[in-house]
Amino acid sequence: MNPKRTAAVTLAATSVVLLAACGDKTPSCADPATVSLVQQIYQQSFDKEHASMSPERQRSVQITNKNTKVTLESITTARSDESTGKKTCSAVLMAVMPQDAIPTDQRMLNHLRGTYEPQGAALDGNTVKGNVTYTVQRTEDSKEILVKLTGHLAFMGLFHDLAMLRVFDKSEAEIAKIAGEAPLATETKPAEPPPPEVSPATQPAPAIAASTPANTVPAAAPVAPPANVTAAAPAVTVPHLCSAAETPIFACSTGKKRASVCAGRADGSEQLTYRIAPLEGAVEMEYPSGGAGAASAFQRGSQVSQDGAAVNFLSFDKGNYRYVVYAGDGENGRKGVMVEQGGKRIADLRCQGEAMSRFDPAQLQKMGLSIDSRTLPLQ
Repeated sequence: MNPKRTAAVTLAATSVVLLAACGDKTPSCADPATVSLVQQIYQQSFDKEHASMSPERQRSVQITNKNTKVTLESITTARSDESTGKKTCSAVLMAVMPQDAIPTDQRMLNHLRGTYEPQGAALDGNTVKGNVTYTVQRTEDSKEILVKLTGHLAFMGLFHDLAMLRVFDKSEAEIAKIAGEAPLATETKPAEPPPPEVSPATQPAPAIAASTPANTVPAAAPVAPPANVTAAAPAVTVPHLCSAAETPIFACSTGKKRASVCAGRADGSEQLTYRIAPLEGAVEMEYPSGGAGAASAFQRGSQVSQDGAAVNFLSFDKGNYRYVVYAGDGENGRKGVMVEQGGKRIADLRCQGEAMSRFDPAQLQKMGLSIDSRTLPLQ
């Protein structure tokens, strides 16, 4: 008889799957049919979580997942009920990760261990391990094999975080190389004579490639800022990701990516939008995506850095992540985007080269932004 599987899996602590099969004897914990059902439960849970992610997160996780196999090892029978035939089993889910998926920052490793080890998942070298428990028995009416799995969500969470960290702050070219994708074809152009030398004072800003979705704030004709958003400031020619109807209040390149905060109005309310994109690619993240007002989507804050300079920032939370766009006082003040996960800093993308910011705490307060009292842990 060919087995026929029917499953009902949710992202709860326990997931269940049934296998219709002939016979009355309950398979053992290590029986191939049992192991197959446990792996099926895990995969269906993984697929359900994957489908709920944003497209950019799906791509990031899939790059690692497509070449990583999850196995069930160290299987033992913890308990066997002779009256019902039910067996309680213990095992370890395992996945060998690519070496470049393992963080080299000891603080990040400590954060991951502190988060997942209490839940039963751990990182051993480049292998993710997760303790799981499952039961196997036959139903009394249909004699189907019933398997219930618990403990797998911590393993899945650690796998997801490592997959995301593997490509975080990578350029599109680097991500394509990791994914084994063919690079975009480029046209061969005849060599051009070198441009005449000009003095640094008169040299124009470098041109942005045609494929880059960045605009520039024109130096000669600055866009008038919306009311209650920015203080008067000299215009700066800096590439940004704002539309023609928006005004950039923050823009810079972090070396591999371009980040912007754009101000605008919609339906009579002030709006702020954060965008980030690879230098050569399209916007990969935009927040908020539903046109929410600035007051409900962002918070504001300020603090004094170690060198005594004031640092103003905008922040927002997205799931377990906190994003902070910060700018120190003055044109040469430190600027960048910091990202935290679970209260621990995982990235500090500092602006390099040209950057601009027009964060005015008083104007942001008028927009209704509440104060973010959490610290800004800059190095």
